[in-house]
Amino acid sequence: MILIINQNDFLTDLQEFLNAEEAKELNIDESNEFLINDRHQADYFIRQSKQCDEDIQDIKTYIEEERKRYNALLDSYLIEQVQAVERRKKFYDDALEAYTHRELDGSNKRSMKLPHGTLALKKQQPHYTYSEEELIEWAKELVPEIIKTTTPEPKITIDKKKLKEVGIILDGVLYINGEQVPGVEIEIRDDAFNIK
Repeated sequence: MILIINQNDFLTDLQEFLNAEEAKELNIDESNEFLINDRHQADYFIRQSKQCDEDIQDIKTYIEEERKRYNALLDSYLIEQVQAVERRKKFYDDALEAYTHRELDGSNKRSMKLPHGTLALKKQQPHYTYSEEELIEWAKELVPEIIKTTTPEPKITIDKKKLKEVGIILDGVLYINGEQVPGVEIEIRDDAFNIK
C-alpha cells in the first residue's frame, strides 16, 4: 500500500506536535491562573501569539481568494441567467412587434392599448451622414444659404437644420432644387417599436 502524505498537512501536524511537546517541557498548565512563570514560557507565548497573527492573515487571504472566486462564478451565473431571460424577452418582443405591424398596417393609428400595456410604433427621423468638405464645396455655388461661419474662431460649416429644411428625400437620396446633394448619405430607419 502506498501512503500519500500532503506536505502541508504533514508540516501542520509536525508543528502541532512540536508545540504540544514544548508546552509539556515548559510545564505550561492552562488551568493555572498564572500561566506564565518564567522567560521561557513567555517566549513560547510570544511565538504562539505571532503564529495566531499569521493564521488570522492566512484565513483572511484564503477567504478573500474564495470570495473573488465565488464572485467570478456568481458573475458568470448572473450573465448566463440574464442572457437566457433576455433571449426569452426578445422572442416575446419580436412577436409583439410583428403583431403590432400587422394590426396597424394601413391604419392611421400608431399604438394599441391592451389591458397590460400599450404597443406603439414611433416614426424615426432619417439618419444623416455628412462629408462636410464635399458638401461645402457643392453648396458654395448652388445653395449658399445652408453655409454658416462659426464664431469666435471662424470656421465654415453646414447649417444642417437648414439643409434638412430645404432638402427633399426621395428613395434615400437628398435633393435640393432637383439636384442630388453630394456628401450626404441618408439611412431611412424603420419605425421604432415600443412597449409601454
